[in-house]
Amino acid sequence: MAAAILFISLAVFIFLNIPISISLGLSSALTLMATGSPLGVIPSMMQATVQKFSLLTIPLFVLAGVLMDKGGISKRLINLADSMMGPIHGGLGYVAVISALFFAAISGSGTATVAAMGSILIPAMVKQGYDKGFSSALSAISGSLGTVIPPSITFIIYGMITGESISDLFLSGIVPGIIFAAMLCLTVFIYSKKNGWKGDKPKASRQEIMKIFWGTLPGFLSPVIVLGGIYSGFFTPTEAAAVAVIYSFIVGKFVYKELTFGALRETLFSTAKTTGIILLIIMNAGIFSWILTQQGIATQLTELAIGFTTNKYVMLLIINVVFLMAGCVMDNTSALYIIVPIILPIARALDINLVHLGVILVLNLSIGQVTPPVGPNLYVAADIGKVKFEVICRKMVPLLIMSLVALLIITFVPWLTTCLI
Repeated sequence: MAAAILFISLAVFIFLNIPISISLGLSSALTLMATGSPLGVIPSMMQATVQKFSLLTIPLFVLAGVLMDKGGISKRLINLADSMMGPIHGGLGYVAVISALFFAAISGSGTATVAAMGSILIPAMVKQGYDKGFSSALSAISGSLGTVIPPSITFIIYGMITGESISDLFLSGIVPGIIFAAMLCLTVFIYSKKNGWKGDKPKASRQEIMKIFWGTLPGFLSPVIVLGGIYSGFFTPTEAAAVAVIYSFIVGKFVYKELTFGALRETLFSTAKTTGIILLIIMNAGIFSWILTQQGIATQLTELAIGFTTNKYVMLLIINVVFLMAGCVMDNTSALYIIVPIILPIARALDINLVHLGVILVLNLSIGQVTPPVGPNLYVAADIGKVKFEVICRKMVPLLIMSLVALLIITFVPWLTTCLI
């Protein structure tokens, strides 16, 4: 009975368009009342869920990403990549993917990557003759790299739920992220050749490229310092997030001198807003996850799933489908807190590597960021590109197909996720 009340009420609240963070709390409260459990457990569970030192990484990495954008680092990365492409077919498309790859290595957020990169690249691509819908779709899905390339907020949350090493999860995302990016670049190449999309200026000389590179170097050093410090054991992921904030502030304020007082105020407001939303979801999702365990719902679902199949690759395909569907209607944090406690016992029973599973889940959720009806990256890119939502969805189809190919490769070749650990 508890399972029926929990899931049916959650579905009803979501259908009524109540924010999912609130829906999670309401469905949990209804289940507690129906089972005779004291409601006093709610505030204590909410406090326990967010009272974790590792959660500090979320606002810090969000702040570092916004500082990187406002401080002028992102546009210099784009300028460097563009200078190296010249008249190559699909040059600016490759720049969109590669720039997102670099920006993701600091921001840890897909939506932030779309906002920072897309605002510069979408107008530039349209000016060079690229299709407006395709340009917007490419920027939207390139931003999804922010959830795969370390440091990733989604990996941090998955690590908190499962107890897996966040450093290992960061390392495991590098190769899949590159494969994801390569598939997007291949799509850009095919469509650019077909439509004749290419740059309108010659490739910069070696001297010009080096000059631009030296101006961009402080931005390049940021992910090197942060990720190098984590993997060398010099500091923890939480300390690395603090270092990223300090470094991004110094570069933006004193090196590039673009971080004005007004920009800093906008940065802090944006960070507080994003962090507040994420933490509200985490608090209510923590109660939901506790009920799944306390009422034995997760155990029942595990037994049901294992009774259906004991082949771990068939189970991984099922998990892929479940998370792809969840990504269409939920944000990353909610999907992880709702579904991971259910599939974790199944994964352990079938001897599925939990780091590999984490990468698969994060890839699914990154694709979910560009699938309607939620798809936050789609809305951001459509707004920047001034295109209708149905147009960007249609142009997204070939990019989604290639992303699913990358997902299948990562699913069935676990070595790609564990080779760097």
